[in-house]
Amino acid sequence: MSDEHYDGATIGRVLIFDDSEKVSFPATFKEGMNSEMGLMVMVYKDKHIKIFPVDEEKVNYLSIEIGKLTNDFLMNLSQIFKRCGLVDLLFSTGVCLRGTRCFYECYFNPNQLSVSIDELAESLQALEGVKKIIMDEVAK
Repeated sequence: MSDEHYDGATIGRVLIFDDSEKVSFPATFKEGMNSEMGLMVMVYKDKHIKIFPVDEEKVNYLSIEIGKLTNDFLMNLSQIFKRCGLVDLLFSTGVCLRGTRCFYECYFNPNQLSVSIDELAESLQALEGVKKIIMDEVAK
């Protein structure tokens, strides 16, 4: 498949993963993303890797381990996000592993927050069923 003329819905490229940790990113992909940077996320469950264009280098990761992933939890989580100014997530997923451990995870630009990271964490910890919260800056 030639990258010279593209007018379809998708584009593909086989990547070689070696010990150098370098991946060749074709110019046509970069042009299609219209960004100088991207957030790469691998979903362990299905082994899919997704790349999202980002405007800033700083991206945060949030993982919430909960007893049960329910619609009520997601609705309350959404209300906290709105109150804290977190309205534009780069990626989010909710999954239960073997029915015993449930997680809600997301990636976001922390500059959009109207509160501190600590205040966001405190609000999330107050949600019913929350067992553990991890919030870190994503490595470059």
